[in-house]
Amino acid sequence: MKIKHLLIACCLIVLIQSATWAQTAWKDSEYKPEPYRKVMVFARISDALARRQLEDNTVKFLNDKGIVAIPAYSNVRQAHVASREAFLAIADSLMVDALLVYSVNGAEQHVQRTSTVSVGVGVGMYGGYAGASVPISGGAKVVTQVKLSVDFYNRASTDEQWDLQLSGTIDGGTDKLAYSFAKTTVKAMIKDGLFITKK
Repeated sequence: MKIKHLLIACCLIVLIQSATWAQTAWKDSEYKPEPYRKVMVFARISDALARRQLEDNTVKFLNDKGIVAIPAYSNVRQAHVASREAFLAIADSLMVDALLVYSVNGAEQHVQRTSTVSVGVGVGMYGGYAGASVPISGGAKVVTQVKLSVDFYNRASTDEQWDLQLSGTIDGGTDKLAYSFAKTTVKAMIKDGLFITKK
């Protein structure tokens, strides 16, 4: 029974480590929410899968809140970002009034020690223990800590209107961290009053 509880605890630790570690937000003091037709989500990430995961999750969370959003990866090509004029032209054709941009600020790998769970090995006639144990899990693994900045722009200004700093750990695939970053970002945007919410 104790081993089962230890294994459950280890699994919970792994899940928590995939979550966002820290966040700090800033909003322009003169920002006023507007009725945006669409918000485009753009993740400036070189890994195509991670980019799609982050954009798609953020779009889903925004749409769930009644904010129409689209991912950049399926709507914007390289030629569209060659100049500000080219981007505004594609934004006009897509009816995009606001842009949410994720940028990687840093990523570093480090070795993380994991808990070792040991099981006693019975020796002798009545299962008496001779003091030996065998490790069944644990050791060291390489994880990647990622820092992102999230900036929100609209047509009313050329500067960002809102900024969020995120930090989290990739332990395995990027899907859990992309989900966590997207959820944290949208929750912070709603809390900071970036959108006109429907009553």
